[in-house]
Amino acid sequence: MSAIRPLERDDLPAVAALYADFMGWDADATRPGLVAYYARTMLDHPTFDPEIPTLVFEDPRDGVVGVLGSNVRRFAYRDRPVRLACDGPLIVHPAHRSRGVGALLLRKYLDGPQDVTADDRAIDQVHEMLVRLGGETHGVASLGWSLVLAPVRFVAGAFARRTTGREQPPVPRLLARADTLADRRLRAAPRAGAVEPLANDALCELIERLGRRFPLRPQYDGAHLGWLFGEMAAANVDGQLVRRLVRADDGRPAGSYVLYVERHGLAEVIQVVTSEADAPLVLDHLVHDAAAGGAVEVRGRFEHHLLAALRRRRCRTVPVDWACVHARDPELLAAVHGGRALVTRLDGEWWMRPDPFAPAAAAA
Repeated sequence: MSAIRPLERDDLPAVAALYADFMGWDADATRPGLVAYYARTMLDHPTFDPEIPTLVFEDPRDGVVGVLGSNVRRFAYRDRPVRLACDGPLIVHPAHRSRGVGALLLRKYLDGPQDVTADDRAIDQVHEMLVRLGGETHGVASLGWSLVLAPVRFVAGAFARRTTGREQPPVPRLLARADTLADRRLRAAPRAGAVEPLANDALCELIERLGRRFPLRPQYDGAHLGWLFGEMAAANVDGQLVRRLVRADDGRPAGSYVLYVERHGLAEVIQVVTSEADAPLVLDHLVHDAAAGGAVEVRGRFEHHLLAALRRRRCRTVPVDWACVHARDPELLAAVHGGRALVTRLDGEWWMRPDPFAPAAAAA
């Protein structure tokens, strides 16, 4: 009889094989790197919670044919501790998908003891399953925003991808002058504030300062952030990981941001921590950082505390993955939907993309 049970260390080769098959990779070549990656992210990370484990679906004949990852994060709602569980990845062997293995794993996971379940990378099929199982669409976070930094390279790149599949086409020198003018404007340092590298303790202090704005917020510590940023730096995401603390002219912390910046490509925003009042200043420095790194476009998902500042910048709307949330406590759901929760891509699955050939992650 088939069974859903917690992941065990001996299951890691089977999980690696499922992911390699899903990606179309060579299973033998990628197994060592994937086994090590899933050991770090599913069993050995600092916030591992044995009560909310990664789940596998075991078939009596074929063994492990499905897996649903569990990434537990320590949060607080006002003064009480909250466990936020981010599900993913959800992988089922093609021969067993018709049995509803994915839905069975999700239902089992949602019945766990966590206070909130969040998914920030749900494809259409997973989004539909989550909603049918009692989850809700996080509407604002299911929309993305975009700001084009180099218009000529942006248009040329989009055209090349559609016609030739090339990512970085040559741009005529005359047309490239438009990008040069845009670069000068964006590369100029913002007139207010200053940035510095984002230290782990500075991010923790900043979030506590904003506790009244975000009653549902992460409870980071140095060990968790060191592990988290180390894994993010080694993840299979295009671009360099950038972390900054923004200070206002009077020296007080105004906010922070974390993003990946790819030269000649995208800058993907992972987290922005700030208040509505300081959001324009923080976004000024974020955009400047992305432009200085050579990005053609900066993208992120909408967050309540950034809406006014993004509207003033006239950012365009772009599609992103579905964001979903599930909670039995209506007060916690209201905090998420009402913009009083700091639940960002930093805490979810979005950046968790294994590179089986990368060196092991080092704590940052």
